Amino acid sequence: MFTFSPIYDQPTGSSNLLKIPINMSVTAKILFPCATLAAFIFTACGSNTDDSKSATPEVSIPEAPDAAIETIAQELRDGNGAILWEAMPASYRTDVNAVAQLAGNKVDAEIYNKGFGLLDRLADVADQQKTFILGTQLGGEKPAEQLAQIEAAWPSIIGFFKTLTNSSIATVEGLQSFDGQAFCATTVSALVDYSQDLAKLSEEPNPLDFGSVKLLESTAETASLEVTQPDGTVNTEAFSKVESRWVPSELASTWATNMADAKAQLEAISPEEIAQNKPQIMGAITMFEGILTQLEAAETQEQFDQALQGAMMPIMGIMMMQGGMGGGSAPAMPVAPSMPATPTTAP
Repeated sequence: MFTFSPIYDQPTGSSNLLKIPINMSVTAKILFPCATLAAFIFTACGSNTDDSKSATPEVSIPEAPDAAIETIAQELRDGNGAILWEAMPASYRTDVNAVAQLAGNKVDAEIYNKGFGLLDRLADVADQQKTFILGTQLGGEKPAEQLAQIEAAWPSIIGFFKTLTNSSIATVEGLQSFDGQAFCATTVSALVDYSQDLAKLSEEPNPLDFGSVKLLESTAETASLEVTQPDGTVNTEAFSKVESRWVPSELASTWATNMADAKAQLEAISPEEIAQNKPQIMGAITMFEGILTQLEAAETQEQFDQALQGAMMPIMGIMMMQGGMGGGSAPAMPVAPSMPATPTTAP
């Protein structure tokens, strides 16, 4: 399964700046379901990004299981995120749209929109202050090679964030009218491209690469495929046919339960709970906006480091307060089981 493992996820001083708002548990009870929904859609499916329509030509998926997986993999590696939507059974597509739209009707619009707006501004400030972020010594001195690697990845890191924060899932209104087909064709396509760029720059194996796929055995409804990785590792994967589409058997067996759980957790969000938590959440958002203003205004490394140091205490205070109130953990959202590593056609 293709996952995003960016370079800035390493525990370095410069990377921690980008992770501050994401790691805060104060927004868990309301923002977490929708934040994880975005990842769930990306997993299950799988510049300003326009999700309103798709310019990607529709690709026909073969009936044979091995040919189907090869086609999906090749299209995905070529940056065609729309193939993930095309590969889903019709009922799965309906479920994904329904969960996203339900989320849009259950969360607080002001909190959700401001939360994504904060992430969007974070990306802008990080891009503007890249030199200071890379130059700070607060997290310890970083090797020149690592700094060069992060700097090379910077456009893709920022691009990945901006793609999400300017997509249809970045606003309640976008969720309420969510169109998974358009989302996969535009947003997912862009995220795939950025992820592949980051994989290359991080010298990690490209999760979309592998050598071959071979049909071992099949019936009308099941298939066993042998998947060979670039390093020679061989895995056997089970697939099931659902509404004329071949999907991993594990995914097929858990899909209905996962979707029911997702809907139940969203339905459980009550106006009373939102009202109770909203002042604290909005206060945290306002605090982070102030921190970003200080970081944005810094004109020297010293000013930037002072602003960053000054931000640590209130952040830690909020985290400790939230933990003391029993809000340290958020409800688990369903995640689609891992897909086998994606095949590519050998050159």
